[in-house]
Amino acid sequence: MAGSSSLSMSSQTASPADVLDDTPVAKVLRSAKRRVIAALDLDFLDEWMDNGPGRNPKYDRSQMLRGLLLCTAEVKFQFRELEECFDSMIGRLICEFDDETPVLSTIWECWNRLQPYIQRVFDRIVQLLDSVGLYGDRFAFDSTHLPCSRTDPDGVWMWESASEEWVYGYGLLVAVDCASDLPAGAVVVQRKQHPETATLECFERLIVNTDVTTVLGDSAFDTLEFHDRCVDRQILPVCTYNPRNTADPLDIVFRIEAFAEESDIQLDRTALQDAFDGRIAVERFFSTAKEDDRRLSFRVQGRQRVETHVGLVLIDRLLTALANRLDNPTANLRKAKPW
Repeated sequence: MAGSSSLSMSSQTASPADVLDDTPVAKVLRSAKRRVIAALDLDFLDEWMDNGPGRNPKYDRSQMLRGLLLCTAEVKFQFRELEECFDSMIGRLICEFDDETPVLSTIWECWNRLQPYIQRVFDRIVQLLDSVGLYGDRFAFDSTHLPCSRTDPDGVWMWESASEEWVYGYGLLVAVDCASDLPAGAVVVQRKQHPETATLECFERLIVNTDVTTVLGDSAFDTLEFHDRCVDRQILPVCTYNPRNTADPLDIVFRIEAFAEESDIQLDRTALQDAFDGRIAVERFFSTAKEDDRRLSFRVQGRQRVETHVGLVLIDRLLTALANRLDNPTANLRKAKPW
C-alpha cells in the first residue's frame, strides 16, 4: 500500500505509531502485526525485480511479498497453506487483490525469484526500525546451524559442539542488538563454522543499516581483518582471543588488548568483560527463534529457496517488534510473539 499512509523510510525521525494506516483495511484488521504488514511500503520491490522478457505478471511483486509476509506471520509454509493464506479474507484485504488470488504456481514462482532481493528487503526494514529508534548501538555476532532434510543437495554436515552431534543443514550468521535482541545484520552461510568473508559481509551490512559503537563476538571472530575494519571505523570490537591461532600466544583475554598495546592505549579488562557479557543477547535470539520449530522447518530445498525462507522469518521478527510497540509504546522488544 504505497502513499502517504504507508510505512516507509523518511528523512524525519518517526514514531512507531506512524505505521498505522487510516484506510478501511486497517480498521478491519484488529491485529497490530497484520496492520503493519498491510501498511508497509513495499513498492520498491516492484522497481527492483525485473519482470524478464515476455513476463507481464498479473500481481505486483509488492503484493506477493506482502502475502508471503502474512504466511510467515501465521507460520504457514506448506504449499497448500500458502495458497489458502493468500486466498483468505485477511490475505485479500492485506494484499489488496481485486478479484482472483494467486494460484500456487504463481506463489512458487515468486518464492523462486525472491532470493536475490530478500537480503535487501531485510536491510531496508532494519533501517526503518532504526529510524524509529528501536535499536541500540552494541551488537553481538554469532552463528548457529539450521537443520534441513538430508535430501537437500545444498546442505552440508557440520559438528554441533553444544549437543555433541553431527547435523545436516546450513548455517546462519547474525548481528543482534544487545538492547532489544533484534537482528540488524544476517547472512546465510554454508555451515555454522563460517569463513571470515561472511563475518565481513555481515559487518558491512550492519554498519550501513544502523549506528554501531561496539561489536561482541567469541573466539570465532578473532580475526585481524575484522578487527582492523572495526578500528578503522572507530568501532570497539570485544572478541575473545583465540590462542590457537598462533604458536606464541599473547597474555590477553580480548584481541583488542593487543591493538591497544600497539597504540599505547590503556583498556580496562573488567570493563571489556562487562561489555562482552552483553553477548547473551544473540544467544537469547537463537533460543527464541528456535522455540517454534515450524518457523525454521524448511519445506523448500536448495540454498536460494532456503535463504528466502530465512529472510522472511528474520523480517517477521522485526515486524513483530514494530507491532508490539504499536500496541504498547513501552513494550519489551524482546517479546517475540504478537498474539
